[in-house]
Amino acid sequence: MLLLGLFLLFVLLFVIPFSVEFSMLTEGLDITPRVKFGIGNFLLTLPQGMLTSISSRIRKRRFTTREAAWRGLKSGLRFLDSLAQQVSLLHLEVSIGTGDPFWTALGVGGLWAMISPLLTGLSCGHRLRTEPQIRIQPDYGEAQLRVFLHCIFQFRLGQIIVNELKRVMM
Repeated sequence: MLLLGLFLLFVLLFVIPFSVEFSMLTEGLDITPRVKFGIGNFLLTLPQGMLTSISSRIRKRRFTTREAAWRGLKSGLRFLDSLAQQVSLLHLEVSIGTGDPFWTALGVGGLWAMISPLLTGLSCGHRLRTEPQIRIQPDYGEAQLRVFLHCIFQFRLGQIIVNELKRVMM
């Protein structure tokens, strides 16, 4: 019986992929996230109240120094790198405007400069199953920011555990 339990735990951790479907619409300061989490193709939607409390905790978090902000950014990127082992869908639409054409163009270029290395890392690691759909449009008329992100990715818990053990051992 113990052997069967260990086998089932091994299958759950190393064989069966967990899936996350994340979508977010941001208009100004309004952020509307939706997260589905599941095992294999069986997905459950996380309650909006839970997402709201997580969002408020993140917003309350203050970085007092540049070093603390850098550590937080590195930890967040490492966490996302562990989770996004395979990306089934990546759809990003951004409309950005500052009210000034120069700053709008600079903002669009800066956004591409941040997104391009992430896409390169995903494609070099053979994580992308489909071609990402990314559209960044400048709005030279008014100051506004609108972001729509929809992505689906899979991960195996055992792989995350192994990666973190390797990182700690080095």
